Amino acid sequence: MAQANIGLVDDLTILTTLDEKTLIAELMRRYENNIIYTYIGDILISVNPYQPLSIYTYDLSCAYTNLTYRKSMPPHIFAVADKAYGNMKRTRSRQCCVISGESGAGKTESAKYIIGHIISHCNSQKQNLQAKILQV
Repeated sequence: MAQANIGLVDDLTILTTLDEKTLIAELMRRYENNIIYTYIGDILISVNPYQPLSIYTYDLSCAYTNLTYRKSMPPHIFAVADKAYGNMKRTRSRQCCVISGESGAGKTESAKYIIGHIISHCNSQKQNLQAKILQV
């Protein structure tokens, strides 16, 4: 892989070599460009930017709603949230998103973005849904 192409891949599974060195190089280059989300197949990797980014707007959330082709948009927590919500509606079964990381990695913020995306795009009464989620 040419050095110039490092960090340009949204899904690392398309790389011919996926070892620790390549993975770290890809994530570092993306991070340096404020691209904090990267897919490895169905897994979304998030690197905490430790600064506010303008990638959590309502308009951007709308752009990730009802995606039919995941690769049509860059990796994002909204895509994961929308896929889980869509699968829940389609299969009428519970869904789960695993958020893992060290202390300070942004797990709580990620959970807030997932819940916020679902609340803002569901067809239910938003106040009732929010109250139910907060009770859990």
